[in-house]
Amino acid sequence: MDVNGLLQCFASTLDHDATTRSHAEAQLKEASKVPGFLGACLDIISSNEIPENIKLSASLYFKNKIVYGWVVSAYSASKNELLNHGVDADEKPVVQDMIIQTMLRCSSNSAHCLRVLRPALKTIILEEYPKGKWNDLLPKSLELLSNDDINVAHVGLICLSELFRTFRYKENDDRQELEKLILQYFPDLLAYANNTLLKEGENMNDPKIGELLILILKIYKFVTYHDLPFTLQRAEFFVPWANLFVSIIQTPVPESIMNITDIDQRKHNPWVKCKKWSYANLFRLFYRYASQTLSGRFDYSDFKTLYMNEFLPQLLSLLFQQIEEWGSGSIWLSDESLYYVLSFIEQAVTQKSPWKLISPHYSTILQHVIFPLLRPTEETLDEFENDPQEYIHRNLELWNDDYSPDIAAISLLTTAVNKRGKTTIQPTMEFVIDTLQKNSGDLNSLSLQNALNIEAAFRIFSNILDRLVAKGSPYANEIEGFSKTFIFPFFNSQYGFLQSRACEIASKLGFVEFKDPSTIETIYTGITKCLNDASDCLPINLSAALALQTFVQDAYFQQAMSESVVPIMQKLLELSNQFESDSIAGVMQEFVEQFAEQLQPFGIELVNNLIQQFLKLAIDLNDASNIDPTNYMNGESLPDESDKQMAALGILSTIISLLLSFENSIEIVKSLEQSFYSAAEFILNNQLDDFYREVCEFYENSTFLLRDITPVTWKILELIGECNNKEDSMVTYFLEDFMLIFNNIFVYGSEELQKNNFYCKIFYEIYNNTNIDEDSDFDEINIIFDYSQKLLLSLGSQIPAGIRESILQNAITCIVINKTDLKKHIVFGVTTFNAIIASMVSAPLDTLKFVYNHSCLPLFFDVWLTVYIPNYKRIYDIKLSTMALLNLIGQLPPQEISQMSIEQVLPTLGNSLVHLMCKYPQAELELKEKRKEFTSSALGDDIQTPWSDAIELNDDDDDDTTVDERTFENYLELMKKDNGDGNFADGLTFDDDETFDDLEEDPLTKSILDDINISAVFKTSMGELPTSNGPVYQSAFSNVSSEDQASLANILGN
Repeated sequence: MDVNGLLQCFASTLDHDATTRSHAEAQLKEASKVPGFLGACLDIISSNEIPENIKLSASLYFKNKIVYGWVVSAYSASKNELLNHGVDADEKPVVQDMIIQTMLRCSSNSAHCLRVLRPALKTIILEEYPKGKWNDLLPKSLELLSNDDINVAHVGLICLSELFRTFRYKENDDRQELEKLILQYFPDLLAYANNTLLKEGENMNDPKIGELLILILKIYKFVTYHDLPFTLQRAEFFVPWANLFVSIIQTPVPESIMNITDIDQRKHNPWVKCKKWSYANLFRLFYRYASQTLSGRFDYSDFKTLYMNEFLPQLLSLLFQQIEEWGSGSIWLSDESLYYVLSFIEQAVTQKSPWKLISPHYSTILQHVIFPLLRPTEETLDEFENDPQEYIHRNLELWNDDYSPDIAAISLLTTAVNKRGKTTIQPTMEFVIDTLQKNSGDLNSLSLQNALNIEAAFRIFSNILDRLVAKGSPYANEIEGFSKTFIFPFFNSQYGFLQSRACEIASKLGFVEFKDPSTIETIYTGITKCLNDASDCLPINLSAALALQTFVQDAYFQQAMSESVVPIMQKLLELSNQFESDSIAGVMQEFVEQFAEQLQPFGIELVNNLIQQFLKLAIDLNDASNIDPTNYMNGESLPDESDKQMAALGILSTIISLLLSFENSIEIVKSLEQSFYSAAEFILNNQLDDFYREVCEFYENSTFLLRDITPVTWKILELIGECNNKEDSMVTYFLEDFMLIFNNIFVYGSEELQKNNFYCKIFYEIYNNTNIDEDSDFDEINIIFDYSQKLLLSLGSQIPAGIRESILQNAITCIVINKTDLKKHIVFGVTTFNAIIASMVSAPLDTLKFVYNHSCLPLFFDVWLTVYIPNYKRIYDIKLSTMALLNLIGQLPPQEISQMSIEQVLPTLGNSLVHLMCKYPQAELELKEKRKEFTSSALGDDIQTPWSDAIELNDDDDDDTTVDERTFENYLELMKKDNGDGNFADGLTFDDDETFDDLEEDPLTKSILDDINISAVFKTSMGELPTSNGPVYQSAFSNVSSEDQASLANILGN
């Protein structure tokens, strides 16, 4: 590798001229494919003679190549061309030998390069160390750590931390070697942390030493994250490490750090982060291993006793002291540290013995910790005025993605009220009322300080309101009076944040039964005033819109809004254009459903406006999806587009609701199809698979309303076909979504399909792109065979022989390999069999021969005739099997029957046919009743949790672990129990008690067999069979019982 040439390339990537940069990047892509490239990069990075910016460029390129190319994945290869060429296997040992030496060279004078190389080292260690392919890593790391040079020791600790990271998600039984490492090396690590790094706070002015201590704290975090090593459960190990965390917490932050005026810069100081990680480690030990839990996943009773009895009381005293000093301003805590302190106390609230220690302090915590944290800061007020979207996320939607102490305070408050309500609700409400009484007054002369206190009290009230208004709550009758006195006047406040909060609280009053008729009028007047706020303040408008949604079904609101539905909808559209969230789309959707008649004259215009909004978001999402991830230093830097995605999904859902409101206006539906085409075209052309389902839902509904396939829908099918033919197509991956539109094309477009091979070819190509292999689970198989059988039924004898044989081959293979599951997994079995049965409808003899030639006929007949047919409940299954049986009896020549040795099966065919026709009338009646229920019943009210059903802990109770924690643990257990028996389908997908009731029949979806009058078909066929295929007919019905003969005569006579 020409190092000088490579050096020139990296230099040119920093050139101001775009052409020069582009040429250099192209050269690098080619060079990166040549073995020796990575070693040359490390030579450049190691050199002290090369400018720092060029070394940094080389570091970034090296890091990206390692992170995305050390183990090449389908994702990485599809996102970046250079990553299609993974790291050469022969070059990997060279890189492993060189990277640590390069990091040592960078440690003293190239800190930025060192930071960039760390993700690369992490990638290599995670992949190679667990496989035993880097055995000298541990001794080399320890050797570096013993060096007196702090920079060398730093690299040693980086290596050690990544080494111990490999144990992070393993349980003790799967990492027994870790116990030996802890016994051998953790005492020295602890001594190094105490005596060399922390040194009673002497080194806290040196950020580099703080970085080293962080790494030791993270090592402890990694080994205790998922399971607690047995060694660290012992008092002689736990107590010294816990004392280290406590010492770090208690050591005052030096003046040099406190003099950093930029809070963001201060909280990133390594010593401040040491405090954060100390709190975090203590919290996780308590939460995961020392708390009383339901699951018992990590029930280490001795450790729990040690932590709870000998350590926790003193730790709680320390935490109370910390927050008391923080509240008085004596100490400063970073947001992250405060977050963990409050989270710790919240967890302690749910435990019996800690709660006894916390309970006497609850009012103090409420008044001096929770209340101040919920009081708007200058930054909050600035966000309200200048960054309203961020204000909404942080203060109205309560996003918790940045260790915000106010979010932790709310979580502590709600846990205390919900889990210990008998002790906490009364003092909480007394404090709220007292605060509001002291600070409320003349709205026109209210001071800012009073307003901030009111906002904090409102946030407390808002977050416990669901508990107060719960059915059966002793406080429910007081909410109306409280709201009229303290909340509703602030619809007219001079402070916008209070107007917004008043609307937000009003949005939670939907379950309250107001006794005074004027109350609902006051709410309506206040909400609509805020919705049409002259200042067009986004938080006020949004809160008002969401409050409006709460009451949109209220009779007074509906009457009052009936004359202004269109202006309100226009305002909602305006808000949707301003704020990227699905919340406004939800309000619009509700309005469409409630005021469809009033909105119909503006429906097309409304849909066009929504489509323009969607396309604006979709273009941004498409641009974001095409970014090169290797241009980012780390994953966290990638832009988060979830807001846009949710907003776009909400808009599409609203459009679909609008479409459904025009069920009696055929021409408008056709116009809406045309309008929506531009959105569907953009989605399909750019393969925005997050929106495939919405496209299919729209055209599923439009074709159902029209009972026809219009030219627009055929064009959509063409776009799907083009999308399917792209190299990285995901059409078959999302086949279940596409079945929504495919089903209706098969139903309403069958005539066109019969004469237009161009459209048929699209369906054939989609089938050819499907794949069933050993990794396919039952869900995937079911979708493919659902598609296959409908393709066979729609196109019948027109299906090419190769497609038919492929379908049959796949079905037979699945049946044979999973034959023991056919009676157990009913949905899989019936759906797979139906693919063969559907083929019998159009080609009975060819199908039967194929099954016979693949030695599957006895198994097929046995399960079909003795297990499935006697238990069918769906109309679809009954019709399909009836048609297949009629064809078999009517078209099988006697000589073929003899050749396949199925003479003995013929009587069962006749009996099965009679059985099916006898049960058909009842099945048809049940489906009609289902359809009546669906069309006549309105959606039920939202479920309100009764006061008595809320999880209330007595003083002697402990809480369970969170649902998320239990779910994750149970998932891991389930994964461990997978026996990996090599079946085509993963048996874990289904419960063991699957029945024929699990075969869904949507009463609102039209089946491809719906228009077939099976009774008429049966009568006609039975009249023709004696003459068309007499010998087979006689054999089939020769053993019909007298009872079945009477039933048969009755069917034929009606």
